[in-house]
Amino acid sequence: MTHRQVEDIVQELAGFPGMDGCALVEAESGMVWYYAGTFPDIDRIAEASIEFWRVQQRLSANFSSMGPLQSAAYAFSQRIVALFPCGEKPPLVLICIAQKADVSWHEWGVHVVRLKKALRLEQPSTSSMT
Repeated sequence: MTHRQVEDIVQELAGFPGMDGCALVEAESGMVWYYAGTFPDIDRIAEASIEFWRVQQRLSANFSSMGPLQSAAYAFSQRIVALFPCGEKPPLVLICIAQKADVSWHEWGVHVVRLKKALRLEQPSTSSMT
């Protein structure tokens, strides 16, 4: 997969019914790699939202008996901010802003799997580094 293909998938996810925007963010630096959607300042909001992920990472030992985190959602009065892990090296998180109704999360999640696969294909091989 090329960078353009990853960008296209993010664009597709942002255009899903009920979605207002999506961004792929590097968790450690907070740098937004790609973003798309109609929500104003999605890149700025995504950069700030990565703090939700960082808090979870700091506290993850407390939840280890539940297994790895698959997603996190924060409900505000008018929107939901949802976070999905998408890569480990570097640690990437897909952040989306969605309406509180009219989102088929299950259907949307199927498309997130495509993004995760595309990112895995883009990862450089680390086997030669050891």
